[in-house]
Amino acid sequence: MSMVSRWLIAIVLLVMAVPVQSVSAAGENDYEIPLRELKKVEKKKVEKKKPKKVETRKRKERKKAETTSQETPSEVSGAAAPGQPAPLAPETARHGEENMETPDSTHISHDPYSYVVPGKRTVIKAIISRETVQSVRCRFRSLDKGGYASVPMAKAPGSQFTYVATLPALEPGAASLRYRIIVFEASGIQTYSQEFVIPVKPTFVTPGWQQDPAREPVRAALENPRQPLKGFTDVVTEDADSK
Repeated sequence: MSMVSRWLIAIVLLVMAVPVQSVSAAGENDYEIPLRELKKVEKKKVEKKKPKKVETRKRKERKKAETTSQETPSEVSGAAAPGQPAPLAPETARHGEENMETPDSTHISHDPYSYVVPGKRTVIKAIISRETVQSVRCRFRSLDKGGYASVPMAKAPGSQFTYVATLPALEPGAASLRYRIIVFEASGIQTYSQEFVIPVKPTFVTPGWQQDPAREPVRAALENPRQPLKGFTDVVTEDADSK
């Protein structure tokens, strides 16, 4: 190959290489510029969206504050509005009695009966696992009427933790029997069981946990002289202070 041919080939290759480089550079510039512009556009979109979210959150907070301010004091705190009686605890509201402490189901064990028969005394048994027990009483009443009375519970013969009490017989028209067990400790602490409500079932069959009335009536301590015990037979009540 002659020298002239070599030079011609070199010139052709040089001429072909120049457009490639310029195209590559131009392509690179064409790519970089739109990318930067795209980022600016995306940034502007994000900046525009943020104030809307903030504004939406502020509107929700204002609406919530307005709703809270419109509520009455009794709705917010549970207190009664001026001129209205204070709301009673659930147990007090239903039965007009004091709301006792949280029941102790750990140290006081008792299985309530499925029903009781009117005209028959009911034997109540409970297991008390506290060590410093001074005395135990069973507090009872008829659910539909009357006040509360209580009878002492004594240890069952040959037992260390089982206490027994006999409640007077219910009148034929009574609807149910209501009672709870109270433990008095030597330290002065009183522990309560939950309150048990046993329905009355008129039947001629006497269940094993009931017995016929005896000649001597059951003696019970009346809690409030202004609220006499009602709904029971074969019972004599005394004021609790005299016990």
